[in-house]
Amino acid sequence: MQDRIPSIDSPDGLFHDGNPATGEMGTIVPSAHLNNVQSGIQDLQTEAITLLAAAGMQPEPARKNQWLQALKALFLGRDDKARDSAALDGYPAAYFARASDQAAGLPLLFPLWCPNRAAIPAGYAPADGQTLARSLYPDAWAGITAGNVPVATDAAWLATPTERGKFTAGDGATTFRLPDYNGKSVGTAGALFMRGDGLNSNGNDGVIQPDAFQSHWHRTYSANVGSGGVGLATSTTTLQPVPDAQTLVHDPISDGVNGTPRMTLETRPINVTGCWVIHLFGSVVNPGAADAAQLATEVARLWAQKLDATAALGIGQTWQDVTATRSLGVAYYNTTPKPIQVVLEVQSTTSTSFMMSISVGGVVAVRSNPFTTVAGQYCSISAIVPPGSPYQYAATNAVLSKSTELR
Repeated sequence: MQDRIPSIDSPDGLFHDGNPATGEMGTIVPSAHLNNVQSGIQDLQTEAITLLAAAGMQPEPARKNQWLQALKALFLGRDDKARDSAALDGYPAAYFARASDQAAGLPLLFPLWCPNRAAIPAGYAPADGQTLARSLYPDAWAGITAGNVPVATDAAWLATPTERGKFTAGDGATTFRLPDYNGKSVGTAGALFMRGDGLNSNGNDGVIQPDAFQSHWHRTYSANVGSGGVGLATSTTTLQPVPDAQTLVHDPISDGVNGTPRMTLETRPINVTGCWVIHLFGSVVNPGAADAAQLATEVARLWAQKLDATAALGIGQTWQDVTATRSLGVAYYNTTPKPIQVVLEVQSTTSTSFMMSISVGGVVAVRSNPFTTVAGQYCSISAIVPPGSPYQYAATNAVLSKSTELR
């Protein structure tokens, strides 16, 4: 860049008008000064064009904010070292600030808990295990290949639910895959909590540790059952023998202090639902009239919502006879990641009407009350059970004869 233009050659360095009435001469402007002015303006324009080019922009006479946009793109939009420092007087990369130091938001590929999936901030995408285009998020892909996050092969990710806390190279050519922190992918282990990598953790970055119950024992009491024998007792104060263990060890009940035990398919602490998102980009190349940052975020969100045909009922499922493991009046759970269809068949035990029903999630989903004049008649009903939901069979004047499930 040129040095400062010399002032005009006058006693005070300023321009003055002449006065014909008094014969006073005006300031004479020599060609050297005009050439200095022209050269200085051209030099300033060259510097500006160089700045725009470093930000991937071209001069547009109608726009009056191109310097500002170029500076934002160069400095506020970089989460790694300033890659264009060589074009700016050769300063080293460390001379320039990173986006994580200057702009709001987390470093690239860092997770953030968002309270509302419908209001994901620009620059972030839901961590649902979806694949995204490398060309749309080049800096994120560069961070993945640089080893900034744990990575698994896509085959291992799809086959092993505990590998789904990692990124993958997607199809190996044009995409990459995000972790599934929200428990949205087919075959998922469920929505995740996050913990440190120390004591009692899995110890391997990105590996999901399944839920577990602390090892424990159960206390039993004994009572004299005669002839020197000892059997189970109802309590320490009532040493009355019980017929067998089934009448003593059964479903959990309240201890009279802490309320009714809550039964479900996982062990978990009290929690609140939200959406894990991942920071994918900061600056936007080729900004225009549209909000390109929000557009890229919406693309990532829509990819996460894309219907996976393998998650549909009947795809990859088979009919199974589960009669031997099903009983009336017992709650069972759909522990698969997909809906299942359950069928209850009963046989009447009287020559009058009988009743049968299937409850799902505590609600009677289907009920039938057939009438018969002969005992031994068969009747069946079916229901759809969502993932994680409990279901239970009931019947009056009938016994369970068969139970099948599409799972």
